[in-house]
Amino acid sequence: MRGAGGQWKPAPAAYAHALRAVDVPAGAATMVAVHPWDIDGAARAGLSTVWLRRTPVPYPSAARPADRQATGVADLARRLGTALPG
Repeated sequence: MRGAGGQWKPAPAAYAHALRAVDVPAGAATMVAVHPWDIDGAARAGLSTVWLRRTPVPYPSAARPADRQATGVADLARRLGTALPG
């Protein structure tokens, strides 16, 4: 991955590279993922996070917790819709 020092997710450099590519600061970005390791990496890079919890498997205690949870894409869309300005 050019610009990320050859590092891949969940290394913070990978998220920083993606953010630079779209010119968005980490604090203004949200990572939505189904994998706790991806949530953990994004949180360590300064992004807010949403875990799509598709199964009843508990979130691992060793990973940084997600800021929010949703049960799927439709649930996420409903949650985002209520958070959007008027």
